[in-house]
Amino acid sequence: MNRLIEYDQKIVRLIDLTRYDEALWVAEEELYFAESAYGREHLETAKVLNNLGWINDMLGNYTDAESQYLQALEVKISVCGSDSAELIPTLENLVGLYQTVKNRTNQRLFLKKLIELVDAQNKLYRLRKSVYLCQLADVEDELGFTEKAELLLWEALSFLQTHYGFEHPNTARVFAKLAAYYEKHANLARAEYCYNRALRLLRKHLPDRHPDVKFVRDGLSNIYSELGIGVKFP
Repeated sequence: MNRLIEYDQKIVRLIDLTRYDEALWVAEEELYFAESAYGREHLETAKVLNNLGWINDMLGNYTDAESQYLQALEVKISVCGSDSAELIPTLENLVGLYQTVKNRTNQRLFLKKLIELVDAQNKLYRLRKSVYLCQLADVEDELGFTEKAELLLWEALSFLQTHYGFEHPNTARVFAKLAAYYEKHANLARAEYCYNRALRLLRKHLPDRHPDVKFVRDGLSNIYSELGIGVKFP
């Protein structure tokens, strides 16, 4: 068995046992091994750096996590090129970290990099574009650029409808995001319309107990409650 796989399996077991400090120590040991066996400028070393950053991120060691993610990203770009799908996990980790520490400027920057990157990938990876567009919309909305946020959500919807069809479950999820946006900004009529569009689509794919369906039903209930309308859902 590959030694790195052994390290990774041990780290996963320790995390499952909530022995996080030990998992960090093993990950640090794995990095020393990877650098010795493969050198710093190697994809395997970059993957280990990314995983080490993820553990520090989970432990709240955000400065260390950011440094390790950025080092991993630098090596991946050097080895694989700036348009490689290998960059996606590290970019996603950076977006998550910047969301946690509320660094919206960097979160926006790396979301834009992800959107650009997945456009050059296969259809499976391109599906993620709608997720990144919705995340970017949340950032823009939080920064006060509400019109830009709305446009990004509609861009996500049209992208899905064009490339994956009107019946795709992610299309329904974007309708739900639009509904939540309109609800937040007190456009209740538009929010009700989008929630209902989302609900009709989701019920074609998911049971009523699914969290996505519950989110939409709760949104509609909130709107009807605010409007003083009693509605029972079938």
